[in-house]
Amino acid sequence: MKLQCSKSRTLRGRRAFTLVEAMTASVTLIILIGSVIMCNLYGLAMSVRQQIWLGASDDAAQAVGMLMGDIRAANTLQVGTYTNNVFTQTAATNQQSGNALLIFSTTNTALATGPWTLYYYNVATNMQGLNSNSLVRTNFYGAGIAGDCKLVSANPITNDNTHPIFTEVDSTGTPLSTATSVASIAVYLSFTKLQDPQVVIESGSLVDFYQITTTVSPRIKL
Repeated sequence: MKLQCSKSRTLRGRRAFTLVEAMTASVTLIILIGSVIMCNLYGLAMSVRQQIWLGASDDAAQAVGMLMGDIRAANTLQVGTYTNNVFTQTAATNQQSGNALLIFSTTNTALATGPWTLYYYNVATNMQGLNSNSLVRTNFYGAGIAGDCKLVSANPITNDNTHPIFTEVDSTGTPLSTATSVASIAVYLSFTKLQDPQVVIESGSLVDFYQITTTVSPRIKL
């Protein structure tokens, strides 16, 4: 007796994917893997951006917090400029604004005897040959008592001459045009936050821009 296998059944058992089916499956797999990779890259990018935003908020809180504490403890305030290690108060008949703020915590307003605290916009050249463009705080407690000098802003300040950092204002927020020993201080800061802290700010660098506006009054009666 001869046994014969059905030719059609044998061929049917050998069937595999056609070229079209294989290409369709491959393309679908590539799209799926690409989508997963893109989602992960997007998540990483958003994580970095979130760190930048949180860092900017933290820097702003520290800068404004220290400044507010000093202004509220002031007995006398002077707004002006700070150039070549010399503070110059704004003329008494001009708008009381500038990029430096001198704060006396007592009735003693003599720089030689203190105590005082000075905030100023530092545009001096740093060791890398670049302008530091930072807000600096320095103080003096009196003869024989050392003060300190520290950067208040961790990021470069971008204020220009049309947007001074400090302005004396009245209760309605209107800038004062005459010198006042005790007044509310409107503070305006614009600064940059590098997306990559290791990169120097240059033309085309990736940076974020932020602005801080607030008004602070001394605790003593105005």
